[in-house]
Amino acid sequence: MADGTTRRTALKVAGGSLVGLSTGLTGCLGLISGGGKTFVVSSKNFTEQFVLSNISMALLENAGHEVTDKTGLGGSPANFKALRNDESDLYWEYTGTAWTNVLDKDADVRDPKRLYNKVDSAYNEKYDIDWLEHAPFNNTYVIVGNPEWVEQNGLKTLEDLTKYVNEGNTDFKVAMNQEMEQRDDAWGGLPKAYGFDDKKSEIAVIQMKIGLVYKAVKQGKAQLGFGFATDPKIRQFDLPILKDTKPFFNIYNPAPNVPTDKLTADIKKTLNKPTKDLTTKTQQKLNAKVTTEGKDPSSVAENFLTKNGYL
Repeated sequence: MADGTTRRTALKVAGGSLVGLSTGLTGCLGLISGGGKTFVVSSKNFTEQFVLSNISMALLENAGHEVTDKTGLGGSPANFKALRNDESDLYWEYTGTAWTNVLDKDADVRDPKRLYNKVDSAYNEKYDIDWLEHAPFNNTYVIVGNPEWVEQNGLKTLEDLTKYVNEGNTDFKVAMNQEMEQRDDAWGGLPKAYGFDDKKSEIAVIQMKIGLVYKAVKQGKAQLGFGFATDPKIRQFDLPILKDTKPFFNIYNPAPNVPTDKLTADIKKTLNKPTKDLTTKTQQKLNAKVTTEGKDPSSVAENFLTKNGYL
């Protein structure tokens, strides 16, 4: 589909009028589609979410289910509300977001498997929502560095940075947005967690949009910057990541969230098929195809599934 047109394009145009239909009518549509279920798939409003949701939509459609595209619905609150109100049947959520923002728990679980199990169990018990298998990539915060600067100063980990700062080296700049500067799970809490909080005020912070951080660090306008692990600009600008050795940053493994009454063993199997292949490197490449190459997320998703033998 070199022109970027896919089955998803037509569904999205037609699907807008289907969102919000009663569950009774949705059931009728499922019968009309030849025995498959009808799924409304929503997502958050950024590239990675569009790619992940289109992977699920292509798999469902290939298995004979009716799919309505409601991607780009909004943030976590909007998607979670839609899922609970039968206005969405699937969206991809991140374990750390679910644990701290939805379940309102302290971000004190650092083992990915344990966090996933806790989130899955709580969602099943409280909301009748199932977490399918999670992808291996962790789209958490990362601190990237200017390649020449970190090499010159021998910085490979955040512990290295702590030692460097505590030796009196605070004449450098860190780029981030305003939210990351204030959040306890980002720059707001990192210096204290790693042991250089008393030097924090001596380090200059440059505020900018996250999308601009990577280029600014590459060009040396800032020596360090906050980003996200699967952002393709990390690879594009060949930026080293200072390893979070404690670890400090929250875990953000994504997985499809589906109400339990929409699931069957076959649907679970269908949706779980490609999840293990979604590594950090793979997701970076998929995201880059959209943000850098300008390809449609649906084409990127279908090409990924076809290449790996899932379609």
